[in-house]
Amino acid sequence: MASIAHAAVGLAVKPLAPEIHAGWLILAAMALDILWVAFWAVGLETSPAYHGPGAHPPWWDHSLLMAVVWSVLFGLLAAWLGRRSRHRTRIGVVLGLLAFSHWVLDWITHPMTALARTDGGIPIAFGKSPLVGLGLYRSMTAVWITEIGGFLAGLAVYVVWRVRRSHQQPVARPGQSEARVENL
Repeated sequence: MASIAHAAVGLAVKPLAPEIHAGWLILAAMALDILWVAFWAVGLETSPAYHGPGAHPPWWDHSLLMAVVWSVLFGLLAAWLGRRSRHRTRIGVVLGLLAFSHWVLDWITHPMTALARTDGGIPIAFGKSPLVGLGLYRSMTAVWITEIGGFLAGLAVYVVWRVRRSHQQPVARPGQSEARVENL
């Protein structure tokens, strides 16, 4: 459940980046959690609820250091995939920043003791680096308000933008045919 707010951020960014498909925006905002699942599946990460031998905070995907690395790589990959678009640099920057927004939101919510009693926060780097976080999710009430309320707010921003956009008349750019404008 603690990933719904990340999807909300992806939806809320759509009006600022209309050239990027909403699915890519949501994927970018949830990229660190997707990496965590992959790293957990291959044994690099442990579950926050597991505290046996080898347990550690999520270093490889949610540490500040690795969040920066993954965000830059995600942005570069997005720019490369969008290389045929005249917006390729913007696409890379927006998706890279969205990937990093995941860490910022996690910093606000961790430690999530309402969901995992022994959560100590998110790491700065590897090893015995400090665990940080403001701890918004120490309360189940805060979890529900942030996750559901945040998702509804992000969805509302997206829907309002879509409705307003559907009522606007497309404007032809110089050299663009009328038929192409109608297909926008």
